Amino acid sequence: QGPNSDQIEFWNGEAARKWVDFNPLLDRMLEPLSALAMDRAAPAVGEHVLDIGCGCGGTTLELAQVVAPGGGVTGLDISEPMLALAKARANSAAVPVEIINGDAETHDLPKAAFDLMFSRFGVMFFANPKAAFTNFHGALKPGGRTAFVCWRAPDLNPRVTIPCEAARPLAPEFEPTGRDEAGQFAFAREEWVGEILKDAGFEDVRIDAHDATMRVGDGDLDDCTALVLQLGPVSRLLREADEAAVPAIAEAVRAAVAPYHTGSCIEMAASVWIVGARRP
Repeated sequence: QGPNSDQIEFWNGEAARKWVDFNPLLDRMLEPLSALAMDRAAPAVGEHVLDIGCGCGGTTLELAQVVAPGGGVTGLDISEPMLALAKARANSAAVPVEIINGDAETHDLPKAAFDLMFSRFGVMFFANPKAAFTNFHGALKPGGRTAFVCWRAPDLNPRVTIPCEAARPLAPEFEPTGRDEAGQFAFAREEWVGEILKDAGFEDVRIDAHDATMRVGDGDLDDCTALVLQLGPVSRLLREADEAAVPAIAEAVRAAVAPYHTGSCIEMAASVWIVGARRP
């Protein structure tokens, strides 16, 4: 129930299983971009941190290491399968870690309880992002800060566009997510991100572009293509495509990413926003 019921259903189904099964590869793929957001966040010893969209708990554990001793981390997500892994991993955390299954847009967060709200690609899926960030704003102490990383436009992220462009002729019924709609690229526009934060009451908003090379998969071309087919819009395209077209789609994607295979992984350009702001 609630404004994000579609996302809750999605992240408790096949998508969650993929993130659990491929978690080591996905953590490795996202770590360089996560590190940039961590630098912007600058978590400190003794701080209490809210990790939004914590998923399988990788960033939650990183934050716990940094704020020890004396700090604490709360991880919040809607995916029960991913949170089960996060809870298991949290047993080794250096400080108390609380893992909560809840919709961050509407969850009753404690007021003025956190020094920092952090997210690695976990804030783009809200039906009402201004309401979500207003909720986060209230959970931060005065002077508390937020820092997160999110994707820029699809055409700046060929990891997504190249597989999709190869597959779309074979799935003409597929419709990409519209601009600003909840999904991977909902925060692609800098002005929209800034508007969300300012309307939620944040100040000192800083939004910086960063370009990187992303390493996708591990192993030969077939193994790496299998991972590409599990990620992002191309995975939704496969779910919506006619079953008879799936083998041809997979082969088209394989051919499209083959030039980017290094022998051990696929390397493609990626572009993100590194965002920071402060509660007055």
